[in-house]
Amino acid sequence: MHKQNPFKKGAWSTAFVFAALFALLAACDDSSSSTSAGEDNPPASSESSVQPESAADPAESANSTGSAESTDSKPADSASSPSTESSSSAATLSSHETTSSAKGESASSAEQKSSPSMSSPVSSATPTPSSAAPVTEVTLDKDGFATIADVYHSLAPTEKAVFIIRHSEREDAVTIETELTANGIKMAQDLGATLKSDEEFSYITSGFVRTNETANNISKGRGEATLPKLITNYDITGNWFLKITADELAQYGTNLGMRGGSVELMSHWAYGEPYADALYELEPRAQEFMQTVILKNLSKWKRVSIMVSHDILVMPLAVFGSEKKVALKYYEDYHWINYIAGLAIIADEQNNLRYIPVKGAESGVIDYLAIYMEEYNKKK
Repeated sequence: MHKQNPFKKGAWSTAFVFAALFALLAACDDSSSSTSAGEDNPPASSESSVQPESAADPAESANSTGSAESTDSKPADSASSPSTESSSSAATLSSHETTSSAKGESASSAEQKSSPSMSSPVSSATPTPSSAAPVTEVTLDKDGFATIADVYHSLAPTEKAVFIIRHSEREDAVTIETELTANGIKMAQDLGATLKSDEEFSYITSGFVRTNETANNISKGRGEATLPKLITNYDITGNWFLKITADELAQYGTNLGMRGGSVELMSHWAYGEPYADALYELEPRAQEFMQTVILKNLSKWKRVSIMVSHDILVMPLAVFGSEKKVALKYYEDYHWINYIAGLAIIADEQNNLRYIPVKGAESGVIDYLAIYMEEYNKKK
């Protein structure tokens, strides 16, 4: 694996800055269970740990915030194992498999035909029926993300959309009970305020407190009179792409000499490096997710759904949906998926899917390089 040196044009010597960077990485590395000191209140664009979040036991109560109901998706036997095996999941497609892949084409090729180029602005000629405002042009930023609000307001009346996003900013601990920070609550409500309309949304979460709180606060921001009835789906707890546990994944990356642990490992994997003993192949596993999680349940959900999950699931889906154009190459740019960022999955009347990476905050990425340099300058 080849790494680029983002410091080679800097003012400090390469060796000195890398030493500082590695020291900060070591300070931030929490083995997926704790966080570094001095980050009790991280900014909206930062993450309190370099490691992806560990998946806690989804069998615990999903009713910590608001009300919740389960879908027909069943919890895995162990939260540390993948949600489903490819062979068993593929057998459950039933009549919901009406995408172009059922007609002999892959969903990927259908997306290429039906969606605009990811490198150019995207627009729609038909406004959403819930808004009298002019149609919003959907434009991708320098990292490859559009705003959730722009995508929502660009939907045609006949289209359905699922916005699968990472939860909002959380407290330091990484357990099923971990709550949002005050800033995280504000972030979610601010996102909701950009999505105000008369239509009702569906809210699907992993059942963790932070995903439930994110959904509830988006609903509050939209001005909904009562808390939504949350739908719990255990396929989105974060294990979908993993063959091993999240903690084992972090150790796997460390054993390969990756200073960024599982974050660096997953970024190499998502952009093409195979780690077949630890992770499923990205594209077929993502296509399976679209069939067995999204299309299987789409008819049960309202026209627009907010699905709140975790970085370890959302980051690969954003890479998949952008055809690897989104800027999440941690091994090159030190970028990781930001809070309330993810992927818009848009279905037409024939259930052909197209994808747009989306952000609910100012940026769709956490820029760890900027964070490390800020910390370094503070310590000078």
